[in-house]
Amino acid sequence: MLDISRIIKNPFQYFIQHHVLMNWTNLSKCILILALTILEHFLWIFWKLYIIYSPELWVWADLNLLKLQIRLNVIALLAIFLLIACCVWLRKKLWAEKILPYVIVTSFSLIFIRDAYLIGILSPATLCGFVCISGVGILLFDRKILYTSVFIAIAVFIYLGVLTLNGQLEYAPLFSEALKNSNPPINPFWVWSMLYFIIPLLLTCLILCEIMLIQWRNREFLIQKLSQTDPLTDLWNRRSFHEQVQSLQRLNRPFAIVILDLDHFKTINDQYGHSIGDDTLKAVSKALVKYVPQQDIVARYGGEEFIIAINNKDQAIQIAERCRQAIEQLEIKVNDRLNIRITASFGIAFSSHEIGLEQAIRQADDALYIAKQRGRNQVQVFDSPS
Repeated sequence: MLDISRIIKNPFQYFIQHHVLMNWTNLSKCILILALTILEHFLWIFWKLYIIYSPELWVWADLNLLKLQIRLNVIALLAIFLLIACCVWLRKKLWAEKILPYVIVTSFSLIFIRDAYLIGILSPATLCGFVCISGVGILLFDRKILYTSVFIAIAVFIYLGVLTLNGQLEYAPLFSEALKNSNPPINPFWVWSMLYFIIPLLLTCLILCEIMLIQWRNREFLIQKLSQTDPLTDLWNRRSFHEQVQSLQRLNRPFAIVILDLDHFKTINDQYGHSIGDDTLKAVSKALVKYVPQQDIVARYGGEEFIIAINNKDQAIQIAERCRQAIEQLEIKVNDRLNIRITASFGIAFSSHEIGLEQAIRQADDALYIAKQRGRNQVQVFDSPS
């Protein structure tokens, strides 16, 4: 459900950065719709009161109907607050999650049609509102909910339109006969009234669409990031590493491959638990990011193994040694009384016109194996047999 305190504190951050709108339940979306309906009713009440307290405008409106509609708006507001309370109270009920959205979205549509009839079923404000509300509904709600509500609303809309065209219902009853006979499109009161209803509708719909578009883009970015990075260390994953290094190969740029493996890592997992093992991997990752130049590529290759592609071959040994020393100096906190240390073994190989990525990786792995055999915690460079 909605976190009201966070919305009040910083509404923009809540809706944009926390990716909440697209993931709301149907009942939460219904509360949003009801909140917008409350705003609509307050706009109506303000417009009607402004006319009632402006004698110079009385000639353009039906005052008796305005006063009646203000009472109906107040009753509608009480009903809307009751519906919001029902949504909050029944939010954990499965049947409410299925049924109430149909009731609320249909009610919202019928309230809109009723208000549209009062100012003209074919007025610019009505047509604009219909397009905006339908667009937002398509983005927010399940198709079954939307189409059911829209079908009912369109049926009522057509019915009222036919009755109006046949003269059985008065067109735009809130406006006086004097206004209807005065060519409304050039009447300042009519024009400003239309703008009064159109502008908030457009702004609300544009803001909601912009929020959902930003969140959609953020979600796409997050999905892309999750597919490219290791979730534990936030480094590139194995597949992304290969893709990026292959792009270097296409540019015919030589590079060095460094593979490192944490020494006795299984003992840490077995003795202190996997959570400490995860903390160790995170600490090593941060050290690598800190000491490897930004233009180089660092990835978690699998388990306790990491891999680095270094653009400047001449600096590969120096960078590897710097990383080895940084890892050796790490202290991993187990508890308040115990910190542990870890070391890593490194293997380095170099690409060339004859040696591609896969072969360089195999050679670096061979050099790593030698580093392990010779006592660990050291850097070894692949030495090709003569």
